[in-house]
Amino acid sequence: MVTCIYKVAHFDASHRLLHYQGKCNRLHGHRWRVEVWVKGTPDPRTGILVDFNTIKDVVDRFDHQVILNEEDPMAECLGHFQEVVTTTGDPTSEVLAAVIADLINRACAEEGSDATVTKIRVWEAETCYAEIEYAGL
Repeated sequence: MVTCIYKVAHFDASHRLLHYQGKCNRLHGHRWRVEVWVKGTPDPRTGILVDFNTIKDVVDRFDHQVILNEEDPMAECLGHFQEVVTTTGDPTSEVLAAVIADLINRACAEEGSDATVTKIRVWEAETCYAEIEYAGL
């Protein structure tokens, strides 16, 4: 039996877009909303596909963090004072959606589940989000 679950989580974090021309080139923050759809086979003993807290724990890694492009000179500078989360490329909603989906997939595999993200939305503001839908799952 294949099952699909849905989870919403939030995190507060700052970022900047190094290669963007405009005000988002400056360090600024958002209240991010993450919506995740996960599909797979539930554990036959517990009936659980993946613990909702597994998804929340992945998203919480970004809470109250500064998220920067790994090439951003600000990352090294801030790294002397606090942890900095870095991404390959600018930390856009699109990039964060892919990173978070990958982390959730890895966490599920580590728990022995075949569960995988089939769709993810990362909202940067209440009026805009990036969505990735993984075809064929």
